[in-house]
Amino acid sequence: MAESYEKIRTDLQQRRQGILSKISGEQHLQTMDDEATHGDSLDIASNARDREITFMLKSRELDELRAIEDALERMNHDDYGICANCEDPIEIKRLEAIPWTRFCRGCQEEMESRKAGGRLNYDVS
Repeated sequence: MAESYEKIRTDLQQRRQGILSKISGEQHLQTMDDEATHGDSLDIASNARDREITFMLKSRELDELRAIEDALERMNHDDYGICANCEDPIEIKRLEAIPWTRFCRGCQEEMESRKAGGRLNYDVS
């Protein structure tokens, strides 16, 4: 089990670094884009749309980055691999597929079912 967790830790760290590098690169491109605000209304509208799409993608990446940081912190405190709801162990295959997950498959499915029914209104990823 410890060997599997070390591989997952390495994967999480690599994914975190990839996101940080991508965000850093996007900030550089955004600075260049901000400097190039010339053009007709079509160019300006296209740039605004591109910035909005970039913002949405960056927001997703930041959410994933937070989840990765949380998972790494749980690893440091030996809480990793334990369901935050029922406190049962999370299957290793689930952790390998979604290494930042906080819930076992059963609890995740139950929460998604409730959420789909309109009874919950929060993200449980």
